[in-house]
Amino acid sequence: MTDCLHCGATTSNGLVLCDLSQMKAAKALEFVPVYFRNLSRWRPGRAGARPVPGSRVLYDGETRTGSPDRVHRALEQASNDVTRLAERLAEERGLTLPDHDSEADQIAAICRLLAEHVTTIASSQWAGVFVRKLEQQEQILRQFTEDVAPGWYAGSCSQKIADAPDGPLLCGSGVYVVPGLTWVTCRSCGVTTYAREHLDTVRDEARAWVAQPMALAKAIVALLDTEQSVPRLHKRISKWGEREQIAVIRVTRTEHVYDLDLRTMVYREIEYGPKRFRLGDVLDMLEQSSPTRTDIELIKAEADAEAAANAAAETEAG
Repeated sequence: MTDCLHCGATTSNGLVLCDLSQMKAAKALEFVPVYFRNLSRWRPGRAGARPVPGSRVLYDGETRTGSPDRVHRALEQASNDVTRLAERLAEERGLTLPDHDSEADQIAAICRLLAEHVTTIASSQWAGVFVRKLEQQEQILRQFTEDVAPGWYAGSCSQKIADAPDGPLLCGSGVYVVPGLTWVTCRSCGVTTYAREHLDTVRDEARAWVAQPMALAKAIVALLDTEQSVPRLHKRISKWGEREQIAVIRVTRTEHVYDLDLRTMVYREIEYGPKRFRLGDVLDMLEQSSPTRTDIELIKAEADAEAAANAAAETEAG
C-alpha cells in the first residue's frame, strides 16, 4: 500500500499515482498542445509585431528580465516545463525525443509521447511533480486562451489585395471567430465574412473549447444554419449533461477532509463551480440527432399532435 504522490490517496497496485491523478495528467496532456498552438499564433514575433490583446504588463516599478508580454512568458514556461518532463522520461527509459521545426508541433509531439507513458511515469518518484506541472500549465494556458486570445482560428484571409504577374495577391493574415458572433473581420485588411464560411476550420480548432451551456448555445447558433434557437439549444445541452450523454467538466481542487467511514483525514478531489461542457461533444450530439426545433416549429408540432389526438378520439366515439 502506497500513497499517491499527487493527491495522497492510497494505492494498492504498486504505482505512486492513483487512477484519478493519472486521468488528470492525461487530460492536461490532451489540452496543453491545443491551447499552446492557439496562443502561439498571436505570440509576438510569431504572428507579426502585434502582441496578444491585453497581455502587456503595466509598469509597476518592478525590474523584470525577459519579455514584458505575459503570454510570451507563459508559453516559454510551458514549453520549458513540458520539455523537461519529457527529457527526464527519455533519460530514464532510453527514449528518443521528437524533433519538429515548429514549436507548436514539437509540444504536441512531446505531449503525445508523455501520454503514451503515463502509466510508466506513475511508477517514478517524480510522478507527483509530473501531474502538478501539467495541471498548472493547463490551467494557465486555458485562462489565457479564454481571457486574451482573439477567438478560434478560422484559417487565412482570402481577400484579394493586389494583382501580381503570377496571380492575385491575397491578404493571407490569420482570421479568428469570436464565440457567439456570426461574422469574422480580418484584422489586417478589414474585410468581413460570415463565420459559417469558415465552419470546417473552426470546428476542428474549437472542439476542445469548454464553456457553460448558454455560451455553447450562442456560439453554435452563430455557426450553424440548422440551429436557430439559443434558449432551446441551451436547455437541450443541459439535458444531455444531466443524462450523462456528454461529459460534465467542472473545476476540481484537492482538499484534506475527514472521512467518516475510514475515521481519518484523507485527500479528495472536490468539484465546485458551474457545469461546463466541451464544444466538440455537443457538436457530435447534434450530428447524431435532429436539429433543435424553434418555438414556431414546436407550437406547430404540438398543434398537429393535438389535432391527431382529437381525430382519433372522434373516430373511436363514432
